[in-house]
Amino acid sequence: MRLSTNDKLIERQAKIARYATFGGLGILLGSLVLSFTNSIANNILLAYLALALGFFLAMIGSALATKWIKEPRADKALEKALKGFDNKHHLYNYLLPVDHVLLTPTGLIVFKVKNHDGTISYRDGKWHRAWSWTRLLGGMGQEGLGNPTKELENEIAVMRQFLTDKIENPALVPIDGYVVFTDPRVQLSIDEPTLPVVKTDDLKNTLRKNKRGAILSPKLLEQLEHVLNTEAHAKTTQ
Repeated sequence: MRLSTNDKLIERQAKIARYATFGGLGILLGSLVLSFTNSIANNILLAYLALALGFFLAMIGSALATKWIKEPRADKALEKALKGFDNKHHLYNYLLPVDHVLLTPTGLIVFKVKNHDGTISYRDGKWHRAWSWTRLLGGMGQEGLGNPTKELENEIAVMRQFLTDKIENPALVPIDGYVVFTDPRVQLSIDEPTLPVVKTDDLKNTLRKNKRGAILSPKLLEQLEHVLNTEAHAKTTQ
């Protein structure tokens, strides 16, 4: 499998995460010092302002670190899960209008990656993540579960729109999608989702079992890959 990843973006976002985290912690320490210096009345107000700013920066840093630093990072998890596919498959990470797209001989597959742990269920169109102490203690900065299938539907729509006017007959390019949970501690209880939901360990086998349509014509495949590579190149030069 061929792989294209926006390493510059990952490095930049990871650097911002570290700066925000350590900057926030530094400001929090400063607020603590100010709170004990009560010779000036304004110090208490400054301490509270520093506390709010430090906490805000630490939360931003933690959220960015969860996505761009914490293992298993989404792009690495997908790369490992899809290892073994031939060079007719091309995985793009952070280079297209959505984060993760796999070009295959039969069309495109969009991956919506979630790194949540714990017990996650889907029933009657509703997602739920079970509460736990580990979630309370270790979840600072982690995004909410949200509605992964709805988010994936939106990303598929974004890719369809992206292809409009860029290739001939964009409707001939099937675009499928999978919600992928990467944390090995996650436990899924999924009942009739609108789109497939899998763990990374099961992704490759699921893709191979799920039958897709006919192979795209060589001309359409060449045109499709050219469009994707052009967009990917533009992203890396920004």
